[in-house]
Amino acid sequence: MGKYEEMFDYVKEILSEYDLHGGAAKHKIDYSRFDHIKRVYRWMLELYEALEDKQEIDIDALRIATIFHDCGYGNIEEEPHAQTGARICREYLEEQGYEQKRIEFICNLVAQHSDKKLLQTDIPMELVLLMEADLLDDTGAQGVVMDVWMEAKEENATLDSIRDHIKRYSVCLAEKNPMRTKKGKEIWTEKRRIVTEFFEAYCHDLEAEA
Repeated sequence: MGKYEEMFDYVKEILSEYDLHGGAAKHKIDYSRFDHIKRVYRWMLELYEALEDKQEIDIDALRIATIFHDCGYGNIEEEPHAQTGARICREYLEEQGYEQKRIEFICNLVAQHSDKKLLQTDIPMELVLLMEADLLDDTGAQGVVMDVWMEAKEENATLDSIRDHIKRYSVCLAEKNPMRTKKGKEIWTEKRRIVTEFFEAYCHDLEAEA
């Protein structure tokens, strides 16, 4: 087993109790935080492969930070999950004998990944890729499905309330393109197209003459 597979297994175990109860942060739906991490990892690799200057990226550090970025959900106390995840990542890497300077860089990626406003500032490209990959999950077609899923869990859910939920979340989220990389912008633009076309078609389907 390779080192990344071992890290995935380690994080999966940390999140097992959290995921067993449906991922409390996702409002009543059976949401797996570990599956989210795997999807973000895939997005990260897609963004990385599209870079022209990928040789300047510390892909090993980025892989590790992506694997650990949301592990803090499995052990939240009073601190935000990103800080908890950074602490868990630090403990793991120290046990594996990583040098301190490298640990600091990786754990800073984990600790800062939730602060998406940093995308508009001068930050390491590794953090840009992690943040973009994180934003690309749970959006677009998947975001619409999650909107429907969440709203359908409500006691008085209706077709109209599902429409309103999609408008509040997926449609609103898609309006601005927060990506910095060329590939990220392209993917977000396509996700926005999918959301907009679905929402307009759905609204049309719900129209009824008095």
